[in-house]
Amino acid sequence: MPAASTSSSRSDWMRIAASGLLGGLVINAVEWLVHRVWLDAEWTQAFAALGKRPMGWNTFVMANFLVGIVAVWTYDWLGRIYGRGVRTAIRSAVAIWIVFWVIPILGMQPMSLFPNSLLAWVIGIGIVDGLLGVLPAIWIYERLT
Repeated sequence: MPAASTSSSRSDWMRIAASGLLGGLVINAVEWLVHRVWLDAEWTQAFAALGKRPMGWNTFVMANFLVGIVAVWTYDWLGRIYGRGVRTAIRSAVAIWIVFWVIPILGMQPMSLFPNSLLAWVIGIGIVDGLLGVLPAIWIYERLT
């Protein structure tokens, strides 16, 4: 592979990672405000009903940074198929929402581990994460040159 192609590819990945990390930062901020501040009592009560304490939130912090990166990478990939722009950015955000919020949470619902209201909040807040985290990350990605 020619050096220019490798350099360009490395540059693309750096743009994807940088903008994705910024998106992940916003996702983490939204998730923290909703789940650890606003809904903390509900989560604590739900875990207490299982004989547990809410723990392991740091795993989600790291995962949300990866979600931001995957979201921007998804946009880059879909952009090659559908063209770049708002419609492709929305497709990317919806795909990320379905894969990272809807499917896992709906998969947990039949187990009745947590109240349906909390599970609905997780899915709903995923939309906010897409609007405030994923779409701006894609916008930043497009502007980094």
